[in-house]
Amino acid sequence: MSSSQQYRRYRGLWMSNKVMENLHRHLYRFMIIDLLLVILILSTLLASVPYYFLTILLLPIFAAISFKNKRKNGDKLGIALLLILSVTFLLVGLQELAGESTVQTIQGFLLLMLSISTFRRIRTIRDPIYKNWYGNTVQKNTTTENQLEEGEVLATCPSCLTLLAVIPEKLSEDDECPHCDGKLVN
Repeated sequence: MSSSQQYRRYRGLWMSNKVMENLHRHLYRFMIIDLLLVILILSTLLASVPYYFLTILLLPIFAAISFKNKRKNGDKLGIALLLILSVTFLLVGLQELAGESTVQTIQGFLLLMLSISTFRRIRTIRDPIYKNWYGNTVQKNTTTENQLEEGEVLATCPSCLTLLAVIPEKLSEDDECPHCDGKLVN
């Protein structure tokens, strides 16, 4: 293997690792923002709860931090947290849709959309490439290297966050995601 091929392979692995780190950071931020929204939405209920019951809020925070720091089973805790947040948005959204005012209906619709968006993040965490990157520290580069063709890098769809192996030089504005049919190039 020539030095230029080794450099391209190293650069490709570095770029794919950078994409995965950015995706991981995005998922963590999404979890935190969703968690804050749930706390804000449920704050009227939480006001009447004794303070010692509020320690239950430490569990989702622990799950998010475990996910952020890539601790063992942090991905499973992240999936559980996203599932709980998604169901919470769904239930509150359905309740708001049943409201009488237009504002409640709009708010309910927006919460249903947020529930769907939150649920879609679970698929990203369960993706085999992401799970391999998340869980393996020693083997992550070799496994990713074996799956990628010459010139390919890992990228995410801007619409659905599906992991894709793409050749950046060959991308055009007509290319679509195979999962959601969204445009890959904006």
